[in-house]
Amino acid sequence: MKSLMVLVCAVLVTGTALAADHGPVFSYATPVNSEREFSFDTGIIGRNGSQGTQFSTGSGFGYGVTPHITINAFLPASFGSGNLPESRIMSGSEWSAGASWRFLHSVTSVGKRIESTASLGLVVPGPQQESGVLGSLHRAPGVTGSLVTGLASRSQYVWIGGGYTRFAEASNDRRADTLSWSAVYGYRPPGLRRGYDQWDYRGFAELTGEHTGAVRTDGLVLADSSSTTVWLGPSVLAIFKNIAVEGGVQGPLFRDASESIYGRERLRFAMNLSYLKYSSHTSSH
Repeated sequence: MKSLMVLVCAVLVTGTALAADHGPVFSYATPVNSEREFSFDTGIIGRNGSQGTQFSTGSGFGYGVTPHITINAFLPASFGSGNLPESRIMSGSEWSAGASWRFLHSVTSVGKRIESTASLGLVVPGPQQESGVLGSLHRAPGVTGSLVTGLASRSQYVWIGGGYTRFAEASNDRRADTLSWSAVYGYRPPGLRRGYDQWDYRGFAELTGEHTGAVRTDGLVLADSSSTTVWLGPSVLAIFKNIAVEGGVQGPLFRDASESIYGRERLRFAMNLSYLKYSSHTSSH
């Protein structure tokens, strides 16, 4: 059962919605790859609003350097034109790479543990241009970091985390700083707690929020370009051996964003497929 508790793709904590192993699909979580374990992750996420639908798809890769440190990369592609606010919970066209360090791992009882993970990453412009207001800006790299803590057991999971992203300036343009946060509760029903050679299921309730600062264009602040949103929704995860399949949807609880600039965002959704190549090297989690 230990193999089911390994993160399939630690790129989540560098600011993408693609999920991992027993973690949520939209939110921050604590696990990292075991030592010498390689993960591959792919999926599609979407944001629907009054000005269109934006999709992102891509590949994520993770490698466990030590039992508590994972390096990762995420290479997305986007299509559609939603003209939506900046988001780090829902990835766009930026490529990213970074490292995640699980600096706290305390086993409180059999099958139950408290964990905390920090991450730091680099975000760079991808080959595709964004749509809407963001697509009109000159682009520059940014840095992103996150911190998440939680409790995990054989039946229940709770995670609380937050992240911050800041972009550099390019030709007097600068994308908005983004502060994001999440809270997750997960439950694994007794009747669906199965062995490694059977499908194993769990569900999550995911609460996420983001605040973006103002966009700067030609050295000036674009009026009404900041935004604050809060989202809530369910996700369901199925695991079979070293394959994980997950999907989820979120609706808005709170929106404070200019509809004249961004339209009205109505729905977020994600589907994800993960694969983990287990190493013959045995290490302790």
